[in-house]
Amino acid sequence: MRKMNIVAGVVILVSLAGGVVYYRQAEEKKDVQPPVLHAESEELTVSIAATEEELTAGISAEDDRDKDVSDSILITGIEKKKGTDQDFEITYVAFDQASNMGTLTRTLHYSDYQQAHFNFEQQLRFPENQKIDLMSYFTAEDCIDGDVTPFITMDADAQLLRDEPQKGFYDCTLSITNSVGYTTTLIVPVEIYEDSYDERSKRPSIALKQYIIYIKAGEALDSKGYLDHIEDKGIKTIDFSETAPEEEPTDSIHISKVQIESNVDTNTPGTYTVNYKYTSEATGYDCTASLLVVVE
Repeated sequence: MRKMNIVAGVVILVSLAGGVVYYRQAEEKKDVQPPVLHAESEELTVSIAATEEELTAGISAEDDRDKDVSDSILITGIEKKKGTDQDFEITYVAFDQASNMGTLTRTLHYSDYQQAHFNFEQQLRFPENQKIDLMSYFTAEDCIDGDVTPFITMDADAQLLRDEPQKGFYDCTLSITNSVGYTTTLIVPVEIYEDSYDERSKRPSIALKQYIIYIKAGEALDSKGYLDHIEDKGIKTIDFSETAPEEEPTDSIHISKVQIESNVDTNTPGTYTVNYKYTSEATGYDCTASLLVVVE
């Protein structure tokens, strides 16, 4: 009996030793080295409409055991680089047959990238003591994500956003962050006016074709061209002729009657304003309108 116990013990020890040797050999054979990715250049310049094939151009992957594994390359993320307008970081991964993952990041330059564009189609001027759903007046379009209107956030005086605001001028800050983490902000002025019979019946108003425009640095700006019409005892068109008529027609107003003030520097990126002012000869009341100009 004792002899059998000794034999059994020896068998167990041999089995354990064999298991240890097998485990060590298996570990030595196990593939734990990830593939190595290579880029022909550290930077890539493409359009925002670039295909995945264009985005992975010049990237290859080599594994010490499986050799060329370039067909496993994937793009895992594109993120905006801080402090630049058109530069991003694009990250690639590749896998070998043992599912080891290698990574590589390089600079991606979108040649035609632009910040998200906000839009509003009327003058932001409202009567006092009324709650305003300001968010409903704005839309936003992003060159990568398309319509991003549902993601607009707004920061302004609490009274303007939640209560019934009193007469005055308020600044409202719009923000949007797109899918690559780039945040665009825009400050727009909002006017709350004192409502009255005279205000509604005597004050004229200027209508613009657009209330916000985006232009490239160095691009010319025709401020007059954004005037659409004036409402002053009826809708009146704008007469852009060089010389004002001796007797002005009842259905038009000569451009000389509209004062235009602009602080736009078309050579320097920034946000500017063109202000238009008109005074009614019939009522003596004046009116203003503003065009927001974003130079990119």
